[in-house]
Amino acid sequence: MPSHFGRFLRIPRPCAPAAASRSALGSASAPAPAPAPAAARRLLSAAPSPRMTGGEQQIYTKLSRELRPTKLTVSDASGGCGSMYVVEIEAECFRGLTRVKQTKMVNNLLKEEIKDMHGMRVLCSVPPEQ
Repeated sequence: MPSHFGRFLRIPRPCAPAAASRSALGSASAPAPAPAPAAARRLLSAAPSPRMTGGEQQIYTKLSRELRPTKLTVSDASGGCGSMYVVEIEAECFRGLTRVKQTKMVNNLLKEEIKDMHGMRVLCSVPPEQ
């Protein structure tokens, strides 16, 4: 396997036409394109950040309303096209549940939104006891 092969596996796929993505990966001597900058961490606040995309705002609002998290981060990992999201959520309602049940809880709340996505990574946690 060529030594440059692993470098291409870690690059997030941009939301661009297939021809553009083929040309970026076509040459073995061309340097790998830089990954899109990661979205800033967003903690729970009264309202979603105005810098959030429409999809991020929709997910953020629904989860904050239903689960009342102590921390919530929603990031569009697809570069802005809405095909892949990363959700980090910390909520008291997860206490005593397995990680699988916590994730299923989030997935059930977002089942309509998930239909339009390619994928979603959900990271659930419980706030530390005081």
